[in-house]
Amino acid sequence: MIASMRQHLLLAFFAGVFSWGILGKSNWDFAWLFALSIFIAYQWLEERRNHPIYLVLAGITSILYAYKLSPFSWGFATYCGLGLLVYHYEKGIKWRRIPFVKSLFISVCWFTLGIAIPKLVLFNHGWLSGTLSHLLLFFALALVEDLADVASDEGHIKTIPHYLSKSTTEVLIVLLLFLYLSMSPILSLFSPNIEIKLISYLAFLGPFMYYYYLRKTTNVNHRYFEFILFVIGILHLLVQNKVNS
Repeated sequence: MIASMRQHLLLAFFAGVFSWGILGKSNWDFAWLFALSIFIAYQWLEERRNHPIYLVLAGITSILYAYKLSPFSWGFATYCGLGLLVYHYEKGIKWRRIPFVKSLFISVCWFTLGIAIPKLVLFNHGWLSGTLSHLLLFFALALVEDLADVASDEGHIKTIPHYLSKSTTEVLIVLLLFLYLSMSPILSLFSPNIEIKLISYLAFLGPFMYYYYLRKTTNVNHRYFEFILFVIGILHLLVQNKVNS
């Protein structure tokens, strides 16, 4: 229990830094609400039971979201809908057991709560600008989780790695990561700003390094991919500092 809590706290921290970088330095409140939501959801699902403390934390988080979004907004209604979907992930509807849905479910939840809802509130009609590409990153994250769970899922749930094979899924993950970076509005290999150019070159080395890791390991640890979220968030914050200075 303690080990899983540490892992999920680390994941929440990486997710919070990523969201903070994407949303902008002044919008830290949405980023860390997202991080708290990630911790609660993953910890509750890991323990496989209705632990009261996580339900209390979920209630507190819901109150904070109601304050930020307005309890009568479509954003808060979407947040509540996501909460119900997570609740039924392994209960009731049991989304996790529907073939090939697991990766899509995870990526849509991360995207909606970490990017789409905050951007709609903060930027109104401009929320779509550079937003949908994050789905590629979250889908890659979900595929990495499927790779890490492929042995335990065998015989219980059909996931994309079971259909494509481990090696093909590895290629798909790296292609998604590379495509995501290629669509980034802040990265440019040909930028006149030497710092941004250097950051861009370092970022584009990431997919190749991660592919090398996937090819060499037999037991995938998705902590390494989650660290990529942290790095991307930091890169966005650094670029924002360079642009604003």
